Amino acid sequence: MQGRVLALVGDNESPTTPNAAARVVRNYLTYLRKQAGLRQSDVVGKVPGIGSTATLCRYETAAKRKLDEETVVALCQFYGASPEIIDEILLLVQQSLQRAWWSSYADVVGDVLARVFATEVVSKSICTYQEFNVPGMLQTAAYARALMEDYYRLPADEATRRRNEELVSRRLDVRRQRQNLLDQPDAPEFQALIAESVLAKRVGGTAVMREQLRHLFNLAENKPNVHIRILPNAAQEQGGARHPSMTLFKPHDGVEGRMVYLENTNRGGEYLVDPSEVEPYQACMDDLWTRTGRKDETLDLLQDYIDRLVDPR
Repeated sequence: MQGRVLALVGDNESPTTPNAAARVVRNYLTYLRKQAGLRQSDVVGKVPGIGSTATLCRYETAAKRKLDEETVVALCQFYGASPEIIDEILLLVQQSLQRAWWSSYADVVGDVLARVFATEVVSKSICTYQEFNVPGMLQTAAYARALMEDYYRLPADEATRRRNEELVSRRLDVRRQRQNLLDQPDAPEFQALIAESVLAKRVGGTAVMREQLRHLFNLAENKPNVHIRILPNAAQEQGGARHPSMTLFKPHDGVEGRMVYLENTNRGGEYLVDPSEVEPYQACMDDLWTRTGRKDETLDLLQDYIDRLVDPR
């Protein structure tokens, strides 16, 4: 993942577009050259694909020119970059050559959400705490629709209602595609801490909520990279979370490149990248995790709430 590269070039924001990914690569190539104590003239003619100063400038500054993977690797090797760093750079190069799947949903995916998606894609592990709703990555279509329709529940003229219905449909498409990340061969480890009070809400009605809880049960029991724990009501009495909706992204096993996203319902969110700001939130989530039960206890609690959701007669 690209956390070390982002930290080295002073760009702690995960790139959300191909151009942003290319910018990070160019900044890093410049950083590597200067760290090696080399001028541009020291590189020209000594690296395959770099036959002139103008060509090297294109790899360091030309925002609209595509990057060639082989040339980027050759430059990194010439500058003495480690194999791990080169792998991270290659991921960024590949990202710069691709069109992000969410780019065709600009009407419902703003800059803040695009950054969340881009960060998820490059994360090795994701840990989220949710106090109000099931995490979006784990929501069923019916549960997600109920939440979205509730947001648009105010009376409106017919044209506005139709527009809102279209927005809900597109937002559901986005959520479905986003969830595909957890099924990929290189999917991140996903840890979800969910407050017990979330299980007691009947979002969308009895049938919808029962389906959602069964989905959580199935994921918790059977999906190896998804780890779900329920924070009991009693455990919350020991002290609340620092934020009701917070997610920690880790690009690799170290502490560099970590990022925290604090979500404000339907109003975007805030990113924290400075280690001194990130650390208290990681410590908070680590503490909350210790207050939960074992996996089998979480499954028992989920089953208990499923059993309570019987159809009214």
